[in-house]
This record gives sequence, C-alpha cells and structure tokens, in this order.
Amino acid sequence: MHVMNDGLNIQIGYSREDWERHYDEKDLRWDLDEVAPPFVHLWEKRDIPPCRAIIPGCGAGHEVMFLAEKGFEVTAVDYSHGAVRLLERTYEKNSFLGKVLHQDFFTLGSKYDETFELMLEHTFFCAISPDMRQDYVETANRILKPGGSLIGLFYETNESGGPPFNTRREDITELFSGSFLIESLSKTPHSVEQRRGKEWLAIFKKK
Repeated sequence: MHVMNDGLNIQIGYSREDWERHYDEKDLRWDLDEVAPPFVHLWEKRDIPPCRAIIPGCGAGHEVMFLAEKGFEVTAVDYSHGAVRLLERTYEKNSFLGKVLHQDFFTLGSKYDETFELMLEHTFFCAISPDMRQDYVETANRILKPGGSLIGLFYETNESGGPPFNTRREDITELFSGSFLIESLSKTPHSVEQRRGKEWLAIFKKK
C-alpha cells in the first residue's frame, strides 16, 4: 500500500516514511492477512485466464500470491522497503512468474505502456491522496492494453480525512467512465466483517 505525498498533513496523506514506519514496527493494521474474500469469490464464479497482471501498492502481497499461484505473471509494485522485502522473499521461495518493483506506481516508465491485461486494485486507491486519483486513472489507462481489465475493491468509509479516504459510487463512475467501460460496479456481500457494506467491487474494461 503506498501514497505519493509529502506527508505534511495526515489528512492529505501519508509520506513514504509513514508507510515505512508501519513495516518497521510491524503495524499493518489495514492488512487482512489473507486475500480479500470478494476476489476469492469472483475467481470461483468467473473464468479469468492467467495473463500479465500488475498490482499497485501491493503491501504484504496476499493478492499477488493469489494470482501468482493461479499462473498469472504478476508485477507487484510498492515503494515501501518493508513490503518489497517481504515479497522478494516470497517470489524467490515460490519461483513465481513476474517481478517485484520497488517503485512509485505513478512513475512507471513508458516501457510499461500497454503492457498488462489486468490490474488488480485493493487498498491502494483509498490510500492515496484524493488529488492523486486522476493520475491513478491515467496511469492505469496507460499501462493496460486496449481491452485490458481493472478489477478492484473501492472502500467507502463514510468518514472525512484519511487514509483510508472515502470513495463513493459517484466518485468511481466520474473518474473512470472516461477511459473505461464499467462492466459491473456493486457493493459486495463477501467482504470481511469489519468492511461489510463498505466495499465496491468493480470490473472495468479499458476502452
């Protein structure tokens, strides 16, 4: 999970140092210690064939491992040393396809343009400062192939400030509908208890 921000005001967002401190102190309070159940249910329901995938702000990497174990070639991106160290060990141990990038998602170079068939979103969009959301959409649009999918869980906290920052249905449709076809967008009944009724499960296709 990662935020591109100077961190001067916690209401605006975390700095890189803030995230590093969480890993150093082993305080991963946002981490479910498992794959988000709505993704598990979605993959049980739909045939989503393995492909080149990217997971930005991947944190401890439960979703990374979930896809990699299904044969996806996963590029995991995070700018926290702690997250990257955890995942590098996991990739090496399991000989997963793909790679771990210790990088700011928003600075991915042009060599990644139209590279991925799938981008998986979980607890990243809600972690970045809201003024970075348009950049998020533009970066996702740039790195996905035409017809590529963005599958995500967007978090509606109904609270001010953050992170996590509140994400309403209208925020999602307003931001993404210009570049993506919204295949489905609904509250998922499969969230963990503490997030029940707060997660929008979205499936988008790049236009």
